Parts: sequence; structure tokens; C-alpha cells
Amino acid sequence: MLPVIGRGDVHAAPARAALDQLGYRSFGWELGTNVGPTPRLLVGIERRLLALHAQHGPLNIIGFSMGGIFARLLAHLHPDKVRQVATVCSPFRETMDSALLPLPPFLRVWRTPDLPQMASMAAQPLPVPGTFIFSRNDGIVAWESCVEPSQPEDCFEIFGAHVTINRDPEVLTVLARRFARELPG
Repeated sequence: MLPVIGRGDVHAAPARAALDQLGYRSFGWELGTNVGPTPRLLVGIERRLLALHAQHGPLNIIGFSMGGIFARLLAHLHPDKVRQVATVCSPFRETMDSALLPLPPFLRVWRTPDLPQMASMAAQPLPVPGTFIFSRNDGIVAWESCVEPSQPEDCFEIFGAHVTINRDPEVLTVLARRFARELPG
């Protein structure tokens, strides 16, 4: 489970606990606070995926907001290690321009080469099954950037605000239902 920017595993703990109660085994990312796409975090999420995959096989990856963009990158880089991806209020379609606070001024701060290329990769259709949760009442990101127009059957609207997505009962219901589904192959 990959957290929103500015938060870490503690913030995502309610969602992990709810999924654990349903019989899933959830894991945090163990990388501290999500400060955005820094080289340290990008390498860290890839290492975490590889380590968890070695122990448990293909994984369901949930990403909240920017965490969902990271989840999509992981699926593109390692589709054989990812069972499915769920993005929750993640502006993957127009990453650089979909938030109330535009990201381009931060590009120099993150010092990550090829951020526009990574944003473009994250926007590409997933090579694995996906679930795309969005809210027209988000208040932080443009909901239109959080949906996959080519897969309307995989897009789910909730009514909560961005700041409550980690504990929103609608989000948890959608995640539980989608992770329990039979997938092709």
C-alpha cells in the first residue's frame, strides 16, 4: 500500500487494518514519508515490490493519490510481479497539471531525471488489471485525471474528500470487492 504525498505508513494503517480484517495480508511501503518522486523513493518502491514478490508472488498494489502513480509505474516496470493495481484519487492521466497545487515548480526540488517521461508512462494503460477510484468532491486533484476512459467498468466513484480516502468506507468496499474477483489468466 503506497501512501499519499506528505504521509507514510501510519496514515494508510486504517485501510491496511480493514483489509487485514477481511483476510487479506497487507503491507506498508516502509519508506517513511512520501515526499514525491525522489530517486530514493523510486528505488525503494521497486526494491519493496521485488522483496514482497519473492515471498508472496504477484501482488495487489493500492496507491493513494501520488502513491497510485507509483503503483502504476511499478506495474509498467514489473507486470509479471503485479496481480492488479488500484488507484485511489490518483491523478495519473495529467499528473503535472491536475492538482490545486501544480507540480512543475517542484520538479527542481525532487531532482529526479525524466519526471515527464515517468508521468507519461504512468498515464499509459496498465499491463495488468486495474481499479480506478475517484471523487468529484475530491478537493485536491481533478477527478477527470483519476479515471481510465478506456475502461469505464473499472472506474468507481466515491463521494468523499481527498483527505479522507485512506479511511473512506466506500473505498474499502470497492477494494475488497475488486481484490476478491476472478482475474483472467
